[in-house]
Amino acid sequence: MTTSLSFNELVYALVRAIPYGKVLSYGRVSDLLGVPQGARAVGWALHNLGSREPSVPWHRVVNARGQVSIKGSPEAAMEQRVRLESEGVVFDESDTLDMRRYLWTPSLPEVEAILHAARRSRADADQP
Repeated sequence: MTTSLSFNELVYALVRAIPYGKVLSYGRVSDLLGVPQGARAVGWALHNLGSREPSVPWHRVVNARGQVSIKGSPEAAMEQRVRLESEGVVFDESDTLDMRRYLWTPSLPEVEAILHAARRSRADADQP
């Protein structure tokens, strides 16, 4: 049995699967979820995450240019960069990471499997 997940839950499931030392852009997350033009919604989903889901490596999502783009919180932006650097991600002198090197490129079947597993997990958790 499977169940439907909210957009935010789908974002969290996919972001949990980003490997150590790899990143996705906000737009790529939305594209992989089948929501074109949904980059901003991905940003809001991660912003709303707070400390509720420490298992979601939010720091592995950057803007399409390969930059940290957290607005209004220099502390959070620095935390994101430090977390990425601790995973071996290198930023250049313009505070940009090389997306060709660090971009995670899952296949569509891999993404489908990740989302299917998340739905099954949710369904199992909902069982009495």
